[in-house]
Amino acid sequence: MNFLLLDFGASRIKSIFFDSRGDEFSELYSTPGASLNNIDQVPLEFFFESFQQHLSYIKSKNKKVDAIIICSEMHGFALVKDLIKIEKDYYTSWRANYCKNINSELEFFFPNNNFKNLTGMYARKGLPIFNIRRHKYYDQESIFLTLPECIISKFGEWNGTMSKSLSAGTGLYDIKNNQWLCSRNKIPNIKFPEVKSEIDHIYGHIKINRKKVPVYGSIGDLQACILSLDLKENEINVNLGTGSQVSKKTQKDDKDFELRPTFNNEFFSTITHIPCGRALNTFSSIIEKKFKNKIFWKKFFMKSDISNINKIAIDLNVFEGSYKYKSKKSLKDIEEGDFDANSLIDSIKFSLVKQYADIINSCNRENKNPVSKIILTGALANKIIDFKSILNLQTKVDVEIIHNKIDSSLVGLSKISKYISKTKN
Repeated sequence: MNFLLLDFGASRIKSIFFDSRGDEFSELYSTPGASLNNIDQVPLEFFFESFQQHLSYIKSKNKKVDAIIICSEMHGFALVKDLIKIEKDYYTSWRANYCKNINSELEFFFPNNNFKNLTGMYARKGLPIFNIRRHKYYDQESIFLTLPECIISKFGEWNGTMSKSLSAGTGLYDIKNNQWLCSRNKIPNIKFPEVKSEIDHIYGHIKINRKKVPVYGSIGDLQACILSLDLKENEINVNLGTGSQVSKKTQKDDKDFELRPTFNNEFFSTITHIPCGRALNTFSSIIEKKFKNKIFWKKFFMKSDISNINKIAIDLNVFEGSYKYKSKKSLKDIEEGDFDANSLIDSIKFSLVKQYADIINSCNRENKNPVSKIILTGALANKIIDFKSILNLQTKVDVEIIHNKIDSSLVGLSKISKYISKTKN
């Protein structure tokens, strides 16, 4: 079977053609993601235009597409009154922080204080549950969607279903009892989709060259990345992107970790929203403005002298909703002669790595079965040439970098493709 694989990521929207019989990738194509526009509410027309570009590109290559598999950025949503006029609506992304007090929202939706137990996640601004009451359609008859359902509705026929992966990321879904949490008594006017977890479930069809092509997957981009790895019990994944995550294979709640579903009632645990690319861009703009020199990324990607680790401790949680966000930031342990551009950039790098080392070291202190290997994924893991050695120095754990020529999310989607091909033959 021939698959068109699509990743609607925050920074980039990527697609690739995959021949499951020959296990071959081709025709990689990329367009800017919504986060580059730096807006919280993205017109759905942006995603529709992007999808049309990717569709036109694959058509120009005369490729026959038998199926489409989609993953997307998580923790966003759209409320739509009319699927026929869906292009007039917008997507509220995870970057939106419209809720002034999440504790009051938690009390409204979860009076028993059981949000983490039911959803598997920690409460943080940016989740749909904390933005939905600020939506203009909240009190009106409307349909709750994530990005894949929007794409299918615009370009084909959506069948009213949503993946457990994306529904779990909303903060409105009970991942253990498999039910929407607030739809009847708290959100009576909004219709929520039927949730599916089967790996080969079809979420709808999109017409390509007059042929109705089935759409599979419809999962979060993090889940797609995890599927690419085949993690073992004592291995841990550090994924570096716009945000970043530390994830491991498990079926139970672990301290500090969130529980996330994949397919067929399987789970993994993760710590998300760890500052990475987005935070580094913030420091890059500050430093280059201060020193009037575009040195940040060139220096950051270079090898640092790990025998002379800089002493400046830097809090990278510079945006609300990040892993350990606090309203006030600080630079610690500054000594005379430390505060120049080079030492500051090295300190940012070491502080970046230390976030992950602290989590892994904590896992090793608390678990009987220590972490045996750290697997690094993401573009930054390959670009920062000494990230691996610094992380090994701070954890004393073997570190392996996955050097995929193809993004991990697309590799994960290709594994879904292989499974579907076997079931259809």
